[in-house]
Amino acid sequence: MAQSTDRVLGLARDVTGEHASKAALVLAKVAKTLREGAADEAVDPTKFVVAVGVQAYEQAGRSCHGGGQNVSRYALRAVGDVAEGTTRGELAARVAEAAAALGYDWSDEDNAPAIPKHPVPGPRESDESGRIPLPRRARKAGAR
Repeated sequence: MAQSTDRVLGLARDVTGEHASKAALVLAKVAKTLREGAADEAVDPTKFVVAVGVQAYEQAGRSCHGGGQNVSRYALRAVGDVAEGTTRGELAARVAEAAAALGYDWSDEDNAPAIPKHPVPGPRESDESGRIPLPRRARKAGAR
């Protein structure tokens, strides 16, 4: 017997703010990838869809249960159709605009490490009190 709280099959769920922010991050990563290649090279529309899907899958924690399908569909809808013969430079600009429209912040802190790097501590040179222990005398060969 169906409950009133059961999800109705066939009805699409509404997009949440989390989906929008994840889609913006996915598009920013795809735009960065597109900028790395030759700007005048033509982009295959199918490869672009695959690139968005790969980034959405990565964003979902490499799981099919993380909502990557919704994120990739939302990202592709934000960019629109990619015409055959579109260059990497044109598409990178268009994808970056779509990411900014979804709320992606293009700041310089994006490349900052999330966990700061500290030097690895070496061997202790002093005990807890801060005194440096005296070197031990070498034992003689026959002594116990």
